Amino acid sequence: MTFADLGDIPVLCGVHWADAGAAAASPVGRMTLGYCPSCAYVRNLAFDPAVMVYDTTMDTNLHHSPAFQEFSAGLVKHLAGRFDLAGKRVLDVGCGQGEFLRELCHISGSTGVGYDAMYAGPEGTDPSGAEFHSGYAPRGEALPEFDMFTSRHWFEHIDDPYEFLADLRQQAGTRPVYGYLEVPDAVYDMSTAGWEVIYPHVSYFDAYSLVRIAERAGWRVEDTGTWFGGMFRYIELSANVDDRPRLGSEPIPGPAERERQLAAVAGFQERNASEQKAWRDRIGELVARGARPVLWGAGSRGVQFLTFADADRRLAAVVDVNPRKWGRYLPVTAHRVDPPETLTELKPDAVIITNPSYRNEIAEELRRLGVTAELLIA
Repeated sequence: MTFADLGDIPVLCGVHWADAGAAAASPVGRMTLGYCPSCAYVRNLAFDPAVMVYDTTMDTNLHHSPAFQEFSAGLVKHLAGRFDLAGKRVLDVGCGQGEFLRELCHISGSTGVGYDAMYAGPEGTDPSGAEFHSGYAPRGEALPEFDMFTSRHWFEHIDDPYEFLADLRQQAGTRPVYGYLEVPDAVYDMSTAGWEVIYPHVSYFDAYSLVRIAERAGWRVEDTGTWFGGMFRYIELSANVDDRPRLGSEPIPGPAERERQLAAVAGFQERNASEQKAWRDRIGELVARGARPVLWGAGSRGVQFLTFADADRRLAAVVDVNPRKWGRYLPVTAHRVDPPETLTELKPDAVIITNPSYRNEIAEELRRLGVTAELLIA
């Protein structure tokens, strides 16, 4: 059932162009959201895999943020303590630039193999015991044998997520195998402005729909919950360990969690439109009084915010901590990304951020830069 149409939005929201004209001409795709009333699964019904290209020009790395580094390090310790990984092999599908897999191998005493079409580092095995490949993970029997698989913020990008999980389950065979998936939490995204509702995200999973698809693919659910201020949903899975107690102590999510998602879905179109208008008006007011407003954060949430709230580029600047983005231009709106240090001279009176989890980190950095500004959470 269709419940929202966001129009045409940037397809390559993780790519940053050297030329403003090329950025403005980058592709757009339709975002038409539909949901399943039985399991509350949400999908972009207009998604076209032919226009979605992943390669090393795309940079979605969050590890430049101290807050995200702290979260990722805590997750590594959690998984190393939760599972007996010493001497085992971890398969990381969608490994990014490899920071997480390297640390997991180092802390847990495991080895690993990671795949990602966006991976831009050296291929092969490094001193951590992790082996990296720039490209998509193979499927079926071409997959290397693994004792645990991890996939963080890739599952929602897959055109057929059920087939992905079913294939991993088949490759596990009769061996005891564990799995860890992490995705944006759909209840969070549908209950807020929806800045993370972006074209590369084909699917949106809440607790109930994530449990349903994992069980249907043949996995046992060990645990599920949220991290990072409720923005990330995780699920821990197992195969061939049914003789052992579940690792999680909380009940497996049921219909009550589904109803939360359905309620969020019901109000999303109106909420998203309202937030778009409110922020266009707010930026206009800030500019009118000479506040020199800026956006801090040129990731996917920032790109979506700019598409809806500042397509005419009234903001005085867009800054980001990732140096690979500096001096480059964002898709469709063609905002240029600058280092945070530029704010020392610009001296904005208002700084907008789209991710509340970074609020304290950004506030501290503004103090370091000598910038006194109102911090606005979009």
